[in-house]
Amino acid sequence: MSPDPKQSITPTPRERDLMMLIARGMQNKNIAYELKISENTVRAHIGSIMRKYRLQNRTQIAIIFALQAAPPSFRRHLANGGPNPAPAKAVAQNTPVPTSPD
Repeated sequence: MSPDPKQSITPTPRERDLMMLIARGMQNKNIAYELKISENTVRAHIGSIMRKYRLQNRTQIAIIFALQAAPPSFRRHLANGGPNPAPAKAVAQNTPVPTSPD
């Protein structure tokens, strides 16, 4: 299996800052204020990130940021489907997932 090209791309420090603020749910005008840049520059950075990673929306930017910030062991865990993919299947079938008592 070939590696995911999105994982081999490294964002610039400015793109990383912007991705973090998007992941926090900030709007462009607030990001511009926080980074001391114009809203047009924020939009340009967002467009650059979307092209670079071949993304379609801000939510995907937040996901890429979260995955890059996650420890490598967690990323490997997700890539391998985790140890027990059964709960996801149960949810897809509207089957109750057993929970442990507190």
